[in-house]
Parts: sequence; structure tokens; C-alpha cells
Amino acid sequence: MELLLFKWDHSTQSIPTPSIAQMAALPKPYDLVTWQAPGWRWGIEELVNPWFRILVWPEADRRELDALLSPLLGATGVDMRPTTYWQYRGFHLDMAHQLVSDDVKAWWADDTRATARHILRPGPMTVAAIKRERPAIPVSPGP
Repeated sequence: MELLLFKWDHSTQSIPTPSIAQMAALPKPYDLVTWQAPGWRWGIEELVNPWFRILVWPEADRRELDALLSPLLGATGVDMRPTTYWQYRGFHLDMAHQLVSDDVKAWWADDTRATARHILRPGPMTVAAIKRERPAIPVSPGP
């Protein structure tokens, strides 16, 4: 599979900084934007835009990738008022995980985009092993 991952951090790199509610609705670093079958013809924006990374992961399980596309829904309190904002994605890939190889970490950090797509070598890493849940964003207490 070929994964289009989000790299840009709106909380530190966007000017003006989005509000808390806007941040919840925006993709965050390591979020899966979409996945495509091997050999997908990506557009120039995906290939060169510093906001994105394309990880070619031949062993990725489609069902596990689909789970990464689900949003984190807001919870409701006893009085039925939302207690959290929705998040763009409920889960993300933990690229700092010990199973993520140093070459993947170096490729992720390289903002020159010298290599637009990185092909993951076969190994013990699975989507389920490095999947992490996004924390809920609390709503400010209101009247």
C-alpha cells in the first residue's frame, strides 16, 4: 500500500495559529490522509509539498489502514453537552516508536523532500504495532 501521511504541524507552523476548535478539525502530523494501492500515480502536490509524505508499505494491512482513517468523535457529558472536540483522525502512526527504523525517521525529518516516496523494507513493524490513539481536545468550560 502507499500511504499519504500528513507532516505539517498547524499548531507551530501555521500563521495565524488556528483556534482549538479549528485545530481539532485539521490533520496533524502522522495522520493518514489516504492510502492507495501500490503503483498509484500521485500528483505533484503530494510528491513535493512539505505538508505530506508518501510511505510505500507493501506489508500494510488494508483493514488496519482503514481504521487509521476514522475520526475521533467528541464525547458528550451527562448534560449532553460536548466535552471534547472531534479530532480529524482518531489514530495516527507513532513514528517515534522503537519499531520504526532510523531510515524512516530520517526520511520523515528531511524537509528538503529529496526522496518523495520512501519504501519500507520488510520487517516486524505492523500498522497495529505503531498505531496510537489521538487524545481528545477538551472544550473550555462554558455557562
